[in-house]
Parts: sequence; C-alpha cells; structure tokens
Amino acid sequence: MDFQEVYRSVQGIVRRCYKDYYLHLWEYSDWEQEGMLALYELVKSRPALLQDKTMLYRCFKAKFRNRIHDKIRRQESQKRKLDKAPYEEVSEIGHKLRMKEMYLDELVAFRSAMAEYRSGLSPEEYKQYERLMADERFKGRKAMLRDLSEHLRDFNPRFEYRRDVFIFLLIRVKQ
Repeated sequence: MDFQEVYRSVQGIVRRCYKDYYLHLWEYSDWEQEGMLALYELVKSRPALLQDKTMLYRCFKAKFRNRIHDKIRRQESQKRKLDKAPYEEVSEIGHKLRMKEMYLDELVAFRSAMAEYRSGLSPEEYKQYERLMADERFKGRKAMLRDLSEHLRDFNPRFEYRRDVFIFLLIRVKQ
C-alpha cells in the first residue's frame, strides 16, 4: 500500500480539524502537509499500524490533533503575539469565530460612536440615556434603542442587530 493511499484513508480527520480549528495564515494545503507529516512520522515509528486500520485511525487522530493543539498553543503564546499580522479579514474567518467580546479597535470605534451619539443629546435625552445604560425601564426606551441602533448600524459586522445582544454590548462597554 503506497503512502498516498494510506493518507487518503485518514484525510477525513485532517478535513474535520480544518473545519474545527483556526491557525493563523494556514490554508488547506498547509493542513494537508501537516497531516502527511504526522502520518509519515506515525508510520515510521510504528509500521505495524499499516496492518490494523482502526488502530491507525485512532493513533493518527490523536497524533494529528495533538500537533494542531501544539501549533495553536505556540501561536497564542504571549511571546509570539507580535508574529501575527495586525489585520485579518473577518469575512475569511468569521465562521470560525466563537467569541462574543470586541477587539480593541472595535472597542475604540464603539466608544467614539457612543461619545458622538451622547454629544447630540438634549439634557432630557441624556438623562434617558443614563437610565438606558443602567438597564432601567422608562417611557421612550424603545424609541431611544431604535435611534441608537440606527446610529450604530454600521458599527460591528460580526453581530446582526438583536435587541438582547445590543443591550448586552451597551451595558458591558459601560462598565
């Protein structure tokens, strides 16, 4: 059995890890190359695995995932944070983002947009704004939320407008 044929039998594991994990600046070809390296090292150290397919799958999955976890750990370590590019296109990796927090640049933009909104309020509207930030109920709350969401409609591409997320953001940034 040649190496390509053995690799094709475990390629699904590589594809699954590609969908589950994100490594900075890695394309699918990098994932395949890493999978081939892991398989080569595994078969070289334990050639008997070529006879037992189920054990080969188990060992490869463990070895490959451990390699990926090591790469992620290395990538996320504090010493290597500067190796990352300062900008990433969110549309390319947006489906893999699970975090609800804001990035620093988004937070700065959000705070400046909120300051701009506050500067345009009358004293009475400012009191209502303060009550909105305290998550209090008052007459005109819905209209103010609508106005504020209209003011911030271009702000964050990661969130669709949802009232609960919007209020969560307002309260969280306020703190």
